[in-house]
Amino acid sequence: MADKRQSIRAAFLKATFSFLGYIASCDGQINREEVNRIKVHMKKMHLSEDEQRNALLLFKSGTAPDFNASQALVEFRAATTPKLIQILLVHLLTMARADGFLMEKELHALLWVARELGYKSIVFNHLLKMIYEQDQLALSRNPPQPAQPDTYSAPQPEPNKEQKKANTNAHQPTGNRHQDLHKAYKILGVTTEMTEDEIRRAYKKLASQLHPDKLMSQGLAQEQMHIATERFKRVQAAYSFIKKHRSIYSAR
Repeated sequence: MADKRQSIRAAFLKATFSFLGYIASCDGQINREEVNRIKVHMKKMHLSEDEQRNALLLFKSGTAPDFNASQALVEFRAATTPKLIQILLVHLLTMARADGFLMEKELHALLWVARELGYKSIVFNHLLKMIYEQDQLALSRNPPQPAQPDTYSAPQPEPNKEQKKANTNAHQPTGNRHQDLHKAYKILGVTTEMTEDEIRRAYKKLASQLHPDKLMSQGLAQEQMHIATERFKRVQAAYSFIKKHRSIYSAR
């Protein structure tokens, strides 16, 4: 069992980094910024130094003109599980969008990879849209903070519950809340006309695909699941946001 888990883990790492290189090279020569993002990605995955060196070699192999992408995908499918195939696509989509946009050639390469892995275009597009909406909702709820000047300011007292709630509402205009709600529904692939039971079932189905415990049972090690875990948290946040809105609406 341990040998099987290790082989699944090795296959996942090989596919992840070789195809990150393959997709990154689709729009031209690899630049230093892209390599730096890969290095940050490796650290988030808690790879050992040896694994990081191997990952860079795999990334480089994926950029080579003679990289046999079709054969690499055949080998990956033979060594992995359906859930980990989706996690690979999540990794590739997340990293391809790490610079804030997705080039047309990158999108075509990702779509080809998804098709080779057995994903229909409509399913891939739904996954892409879900990831985009997750990122947009996370950004609107936690906007990047501007750099603070290097000056001293006296510490402020901790606000109480009422003040925190008031501050949150003050910084979240009604229009923004409606936009966030729209994004949350899209993340779960549901509509406003659905019942709470239907939305809950859709949430459970989606969450089960990204739940860390489920992925560990599939053979992926804990340290390899940071992206899936982040996506799982964002799905949870979207569902909580919808539930909170509906409870407030139904109480009126």
